[in-house]
Amino acid sequence: TGVQGTFYSLNEFYIADATKDTSKTINRALKEGKHILLTPGIYKLNKPLEVQKENTMIYGMGLASLVAANGNHCMNIADVDGVKICGVLFEAGEKESNTLLQVGDENAGADHSDNPICLSDVYFRVGGGKYAGKVQSCVTIECNNVIGDNLWVWRADHSTNVGWDVNTAPNGIVINGDNVTMYGLFVEHFQEYQTIWNGNGGKLYFYQSEIPYDVPKQKAFKSHNGKVNGYASLKV
Repeated sequence: TGVQGTFYSLNEFYIADATKDTSKTINRALKEGKHILLTPGIYKLNKPLEVQKENTMIYGMGLASLVAANGNHCMNIADVDGVKICGVLFEAGEKESNTLLQVGDENAGADHSDNPICLSDVYFRVGGGKYAGKVQSCVTIECNNVIGDNLWVWRADHSTNVGWDVNTAPNGIVINGDNVTMYGLFVEHFQEYQTIWNGNGGKLYFYQSEIPYDVPKQKAFKSHNGKVNGYASLKV
């Protein structure tokens, strides 16, 4: 019989248009309790999208892209139940961002085990396109019980706007929340640890990673205060 899904009317969504919409207009819709349908396009955001209400859905079509245009986050998710983000590409801009997707702040501590925050088919890019992107880490997860399903977190190692001192990014993903589960986590070419997993009770099913190919010399890629050659991919 299959799993029964839930029907959501399109009337419950704000249909965003990259040629018209801004952080301000999309945040207004979120504040009004709308889900967001991101139609295909590149959304240049000078402020983060603020997802504050539980069970909010943000669905990207055609790999809709959110670009951090001013050194800001692309999206902040509050410590609430049931938020679902899917089919969205997050891209670093030329001004360095602390992170692109922030899931909860450092005080997050709620138990979301009955209705987790879910990130499905979500992608992150630093360089390799129009922008010589810069970021400290693409994803920062502070909330508990987050589920990730197919996250590709990439610092570009080829194409345009690429170089050790050009598209800079120490870490791909930092997980501080407890009981976080990842199904298919792909993290590539960051300049220090690819993945930092500080939270307890985590589960990781299938991990793919590549160390950066563009390290100019060993001295530029040494961990433990310069005492150890290279960085581990996954630091727990």
